[in-house]
Amino acid sequence: MLQRYKDRKLDKYDKEAKRLHNFGFRQDLNARKKYAFRIFAIVTLWITAMLGILTLQGFSLYGFHLSDNVLLAAIGSTTATVIGMLLIVIRYLFTGKPLPEAYQANTRIR
Repeated sequence: MLQRYKDRKLDKYDKEAKRLHNFGFRQDLNARKKYAFRIFAIVTLWITAMLGILTLQGFSLYGFHLSDNVLLAAIGSTTATVIGMLLIVIRYLFTGKPLPEAYQANTRIR
């Protein structure tokens, strides 16, 4: 009788652990969707801004002129910043975290 009580208690905790895992997994999916779009938007804006600066500089439109050092610093620093931010977010959100054995595909919740 005591063993049956322990088994029921363990089943209860197991179900709660799986429910919490699914809740966390759902939150991760929502965050991935949200931040994937934001990362795409930031990178798109960055590429557009760099293209605009290079076009203005290359054709000297509207009297726009930057010295070579300033142009290299602007392009290099923004590129490094965007790539660094991109890597930090991607590594956190899109890591292949292995699931515990209890959560593998053929496991049935009681």
